[in-house]
Amino acid sequence: MTIKSNNDVNTNQFYLGIDFGIKKIGFAIGQLITKKASPLTIILNKSKKINLEEIDKIIQDWDVKVIILGYPYYNEASPFTKKLDNFFNQLHEKYKSKIKIIKFSEELSTEISKEAYRDLRRNNISKKKEELDDISASIILQSWFNENMIN
Repeated sequence: MTIKSNNDVNTNQFYLGIDFGIKKIGFAIGQLITKKASPLTIILNKSKKINLEEIDKIIQDWDVKVIILGYPYYNEASPFTKKLDNFFNQLHEKYKSKIKIIKFSEELSTEISKEAYRDLRRNNISKKKEELDDISASIILQSWFNENMIN
């Protein structure tokens, strides 16, 4: 799917990239005007319960109009994917008339984020390996921008 820039597209609107995990959810933010995604934050799922209030705060603070949710199309029948589908349904139910939610392949995001982690370590930038979820979210969002936006 390609979206062409036209009068109907607000290039200043914010897009939220999400890398869903059972224990943690990574978030990234980006805009059409720059077509750049940046890591934002990680939310812990205490007791493996999704904290929709914290997610709602991010959405409100940034006035998000589109969510790009990383989705493992290569493994659609797994128990994890069922939990991810449940998360997608919760988001869709809560924001159905306000925010567009798009599933997008996360196939390479974990590997690319591990490579980014190695680069950070080489440059003496401290970030724990367990804290890569926001980087993965930015990779998902950046990949979506690269694949779907025309200059």
